[in-house]
Amino acid sequence: QLRGYIVFWREWIPVNNMYQWEEKGWEHVDGSQSTFAVTGLRVGVPTRFKFGVLADTVGGFGTETYVDDYTNTGEPQGQVEDVEVTSAGPDALNVTWTPLALERRNGRLLGYRVRYCRVAVGPVDSCPDACTQTQEVNASGEETTSHQLRDLSPFTTYRVQVVAFN
Repeated sequence: QLRGYIVFWREWIPVNNMYQWEEKGWEHVDGSQSTFAVTGLRVGVPTRFKFGVLADTVGGFGTETYVDDYTNTGEPQGQVEDVEVTSAGPDALNVTWTPLALERRNGRLLGYRVRYCRVAVGPVDSCPDACTQTQEVNASGEETTSHQLRDLSPFTTYRVQVVAFN
């Protein structure tokens, strides 16, 4: 027999240049309720929260179910750092990078866009870094740190850029 639900939430906070979950609150909710509003969350800057709910029954507590989300999300700020491009054969390149720092993500990242283009070959007086036909692929996941570009033209110079998106 259902007696109610326990709803709880945690905030992802910086501690000594690392992050950890800190308990922020919990409430016992009547079993007849299907919604619950969590108030008092920090919304001035994007903040990551983990919300959980578990059933409270006469026989004990059920298994927790979690949802991770952010308040006040926006576009990621700054550039992805430590982008490295290495050959993976005559028609492929491996692209690696360091994940964007948590405080610059402005919410949960969906992944990274890897933009690439062939550098145009032309007369000396033309722009040496001009690109022809920029292409883009998505590397999904906020902790993704690499992607392989395939089916490229051999003996061709490419420009590569990695940007985070949410």
